[in-house]
Amino acid sequence: MKSISKVIFLLIILTYAQSMVAQQKGFGPHGGRLKSAGNYKIELFGCDDHLEIYLFDRDTNAINNNGIIGTVEFYFNGSTTLISTIARYGVDGFTARIPSMNFMYSKPALDINGTFIVTQKFDNECLQPR
Repeated sequence: MKSISKVIFLLIILTYAQSMVAQQKGFGPHGGRLKSAGNYKIELFGCDDHLEIYLFDRDTNAINNNGIIGTVEFYFNGSTTLISTIARYGVDGFTARIPSMNFMYSKPALDINGTFIVTQKFDNECLQPR
């Protein structure tokens, strides 16, 4: 029984360590890019027809999406931009339709009870070779 407890404890420690390494490299808990925005962190990813967006506090604890609204602005070559409204996804996520896959980067903007959060740009990783 002690060896099972040790194995479980070791698995918990390894999982926590992997999570910390991923966050230090700029990846969030869902595997997307993680960027700081004021007192928050935002994770963004998606290469299909929608982006997924997650909002966290400074310690990367998920924030409930209730009452939060926002948009994602997509930037293209030249000065063209398109905007998509975000929709709540589950209890702590958001989704936004990608208007065209050839955007260069995007910037989510969230309204959290009257506090506006605009992030740094998120490059379109779908355009990069894998």
